[in-house]
Amino acid sequence: MKISVGNPVEGDDFFDREQEQVRAWRKLEGSHLLMLAPRRIGKTSLILRLCSTAGQHQRYAVHCSFAKCESESDCIRELFTALATQQSIAQRTKALFASIKSVKVGELGIEWHAATAEKWREAGEELGKALSDGSDDWLVCIDELPVFIINLLQQGDEGRRRARAFLYWLRDLRQTHYRRVKWLLAGSIGLDTLAARLGLSDTINDLEPFPLDAFSEDSALRFLAELARSYGIALDEELRAAIVRRVGWPVPYYLQLMFEHLREECLEQGREPDAAMVEQVFEKLLGMGYRNHFDYWRQRLDEELGQPEAGHAVLLLARICQSAAGEARANLAQVLGQRIGDIDERDKMLNYLLEVLVSDGYLMLRAGRYAFRLEWLRVYWQRRFAA
Repeated sequence: MKISVGNPVEGDDFFDREQEQVRAWRKLEGSHLLMLAPRRIGKTSLILRLCSTAGQHQRYAVHCSFAKCESESDCIRELFTALATQQSIAQRTKALFASIKSVKVGELGIEWHAATAEKWREAGEELGKALSDGSDDWLVCIDELPVFIINLLQQGDEGRRRARAFLYWLRDLRQTHYRRVKWLLAGSIGLDTLAARLGLSDTINDLEPFPLDAFSEDSALRFLAELARSYGIALDEELRAAIVRRVGWPVPYYLQLMFEHLREECLEQGREPDAAMVEQVFEKLLGMGYRNHFDYWRQRLDEELGQPEAGHAVLLLARICQSAAGEARANLAQVLGQRIGDIDERDKMLNYLLEVLVSDGYLMLRAGRYAFRLEWLRVYWQRRFAA
């Protein structure tokens, strides 16, 4: 197994998630899925695993991301491009494209007919019909759909109208061709909370929620053991437990990040790791030169919530981070009351923000208190925003 910090993993580098795979395929027998997973959990790796094993379940699968899309036409192009370039389904897509008139596959990639580029609805519906009319069953996986929706929302009233229209159109496409085509939609920002915020929950009510969490403690310990074996590092169970404890929430990305720098310290110091070295790496990665590993958590609040909601969220998190045990809701209501005087409006906003922060992986509700899930993030937030 190789270290792969921040990149999706495939093949022998993919670890565990056996139960999640079984559960996903069972649900896909009759439902479309909405994969709910905070950033860095490993959702893209799991999606790629599902695609690579689709043949075992008598399906062909395709995966694409809408993260960089700026328009509806970009999204449809991503779908066509993914189908055209995925070698494992090349034979099937040749027959598929033969029945599609809106685009053709050329040496330069996907070529649109002049009138089609702006008629994304027709092009997408033609693709859905082609997938559905054949004799094959398909799994279409779309990652980072919420990022594209947020991009539209940032374009004002017209963007909001387009976001509504696109979500309704995509729902109609799923429902029209559901017998042959199952969809898996995912994103590091919760599509469920985003849709609820827009009053559009009915656009995703055909999707079966599929929450994806971090590794279990047992899986995390075995994961670290496998990495240590691969790199010839003596990492006993006590040290592996210390790493998991310091990270706090065994997210694959942060476990790999810790191990990667622990390995570097072993090589530079010419000795085996110990508890002091684990603490040294923990502190090192909280330093200025490594803030990019955590700054995104603050930045995404602006991207997802906008102002003033993002500012309210930062205020709440600054209070919660002061204790590993977290904070009671009543105390958080008092904190938010500094900015929102009306009690009903305050409580409505608090409920919404706590729902988002729990859904997106910042917080968990434990013993009646809201606390950070990721201990590393809690310490970062405490030093960065609560000083």
